Amino acid sequence: MKYVVLFSLFAIGLTTSAILQGGWFWLLVYPAISFALMSAAYLGLGPELMGKRDAGTLAPISVALLLPYLLLLWTVWHLWRLTSHEPKWNAINGDFLLGRRLLGSEMPPEAASVVDLTSEFAEPTAMRSVACYRAFPMLDATGRTTAEIRTLAQEILEMPKPVYLHCAQGHGRSGLLAAALLLESGAAKTADQAFEMVRAVRPGVHLSGPQLRVLQEIAGDIAGD
Repeated sequence: MKYVVLFSLFAIGLTTSAILQGGWFWLLVYPAISFALMSAAYLGLGPELMGKRDAGTLAPISVALLLPYLLLLWTVWHLWRLTSHEPKWNAINGDFLLGRRLLGSEMPPEAASVVDLTSEFAEPTAMRSVACYRAFPMLDATGRTTAEIRTLAQEILEMPKPVYLHCAQGHGRSGLLAAALLLESGAAKTADQAFEMVRAVRPGVHLSGPQLRVLQEIAGDIAGD
């Protein structure tokens, strides 16, 4: 909900400035529309609004509509990438690597499969040119339904190994999926245990309230199977 409020305030502020100032300030309507659409995405329209395709590319119409938001996001991500001292990825075990979105030149040579959880980035060609590439777009700080995450986890368990799991920074969305995989594979028995196992490997992992609830529901479902 915080993203709904934040993006709505941006949209309202930009629109108000355009109306009050007039002239060239009417150009602010474009970014206002962009942030309003992102608010709608978090309000319920979901990651589909961002146009991430199965092939890992972004639909041009979505990029055009969301460009002001995307330019800001991409700039922040690149600044974070250049200044962060965190490893690009960490090995959960011999089968799974958990990390941030990579440039094509940063692709782990041992990765046989890639699971891309970003909705806001196109995937580099090198990351898509593996034995198995799977795009599963999620909005930042959100999850999917318990059934969807469990189905994805079961699919990943059958992929060629190692599997590289990533979102933007390798903290939230991919942290949730890595913990779900530990539960689904039987390596962890509870949501807390799975979360701590992931954090022990990649300390920067942090799950939002909705993501923690999904993880707890997955643990409950598995215990009841």
